[in-house]
Amino acid sequence: MNDREVRLAALSAEVGAPALGRLPKVDFQTAMRAAAPSVTSLVRLMFVAARLNRGPGGLSPAEYFSHRLWDPLFGRGDLQRFVGLSGQGRFHEACCDIAWKAIADDKILSTALLAAAGVAALPQTLAVVHPHRELGGALAIRSFDDLGHLLRSPLSYPLVAKPIDGVFSVGVINAVSVDPATELIQSVTGAASPVSEAAERIMAHPGGYLIQRALQPPTLIASMSGGRLCSVRVLALLTRAGPVLHRAALKVPLSCNVADNYWRPGNRLGAIDLASGQVIRVVSGAAQDLRRDPVHPETGVPIEAMMLPEWSALRDLVSTVAPLFPGIRTQSWDVALTDRGPVLLEINWGGDLHLHQYAHGEGILDPIFCDHLRECGYRGLLPARE
Repeated sequence: MNDREVRLAALSAEVGAPALGRLPKVDFQTAMRAAAPSVTSLVRLMFVAARLNRGPGGLSPAEYFSHRLWDPLFGRGDLQRFVGLSGQGRFHEACCDIAWKAIADDKILSTALLAAAGVAALPQTLAVVHPHRELGGALAIRSFDDLGHLLRSPLSYPLVAKPIDGVFSVGVINAVSVDPATELIQSVTGAASPVSEAAERIMAHPGGYLIQRALQPPTLIASMSGGRLCSVRVLALLTRAGPVLHRAALKVPLSCNVADNYWRPGNRLGAIDLASGQVIRVVSGAAQDLRRDPVHPETGVPIEAMMLPEWSALRDLVSTVAPLFPGIRTQSWDVALTDRGPVLLEINWGGDLHLHQYAHGEGILDPIFCDHLRECGYRGLLPARE
């Protein structure tokens, strides 16, 4: 491959990105040295890890180490309440209709449903890049030349381009400006790339792309994050009595990352008190590198103890839209904290429960979540009622 092909392949691969249904990668040798300095402690640790693997949450040894559960500062409470991917899969199948996964996973379908219901708290879609699909009044782009014209116009920026069927922010282009003279797009990370490469990358994706106006953070968030947008992952349970907001976590990006997903190196994750909107605990890393990290490393501004702006509005927004997806009774919403209030980014079918366990340092299988599972018809093993 030539240099250009190598760059495009690297952009598409997003080295380090997680894969759906894959266990976290853990350096077991290093993690076990940190967790068990003696043979006796190693035997005890392996016994606990095996017991959790057979327990209600189906937590694998890799997930045990990834959550640093050997350390009481991170594995708080009953470890049987921590959920692994195998348990998560069973729980989501019990609570969510698989037919609704197609709607949640397709950003055009989910956005159209929300817009049709009159929800205004959505990003502005500038264009849909796809051979035949459209969305509302957004520009429909069918050709490489039309896409190049949009990307060369300074009026299109700042923008975010994302795959319609994308997950984990893989393939996202987050750009602040373009230089018409050099035709170089400046990324939010400070890197620059030619318009032609961005256009090739977008046109090569068979599922198509959405191009949206980039959202801007409010002053409080911008001062903490260095001007970067942060979002909140909200776990909402759709019960017979109505939506219940169960957990929430703040996602904070570093300047080197195009998005705030926790898998991207250096990004922070904050546990949020649901009642007040206060960030009560911030972590970074995983396994032996998992640590409390209360201060933003680039701005020096504390993340812990921060009161998130317009928290009541965010709670009300998620509670209002949750019933629009009745076939998804375990919902994970990404909500951006912006200068125009909370804005819905996407809904996830079930969603990644690991995020809340990292953030809060506690297993997701508390009595509220267990009652939700039973109400949804789950008949498997669960921790005993308290």
